Amino acid sequence: MHEFSIMSQLVERVVEEARKRNAKRVIEVELYVGQLSFLNSEQMRFAYSVLSKGTILENSHLIINIIDARVKCEVCGFDGKPDYIDDASYHVSAPLFLCPVCGSPVEVLEGRGCIIRRVKLEI
Repeated sequence: MHEFSIMSQLVERVVEEARKRNAKRVIEVELYVGQLSFLNSEQMRFAYSVLSKGTILENSHLIINIIDARVKCEVCGFDGKPDYIDDASYHVSAPLFLCPVCGSPVEVLEGRGCIIRRVKLEI
C-alpha cells in the first residue's frame, strides 16, 4: 500500500515540526496531491487515522486537495490535461504520457507529488 508509506513519512514530518514549535496538538493538516501521484484519497485518510493515533496529530483534520495533471507538448504546443487511464500498475511504474493531439511524448508540468501545504497547530 503506497499510501500507507507516504502517510507514515508525512506523520513523522508533521510530528517533528510540531515538536520544534512546542505545539500542544495539531489541529489540521492540508495536502496538495497530484493527480499523477496515483494516491487514493480514501486510503490516505485511513492510513492517516491509523498512524496519527497516540501522537500529537490524533483527532486532527486532514484536508486533501487534488491537483489536476497538466502536460505540454513541444511538438504541437498542446498545453492541458493528458489522456490516460488510471491503472493500478502506475503505482509500480510511471506511465509514459502522450500528447492527445499529435501522439508525441509530453512534459509533465503539474500534477505529480504530495506536498504538505499547511499545518494548523495549537500552541
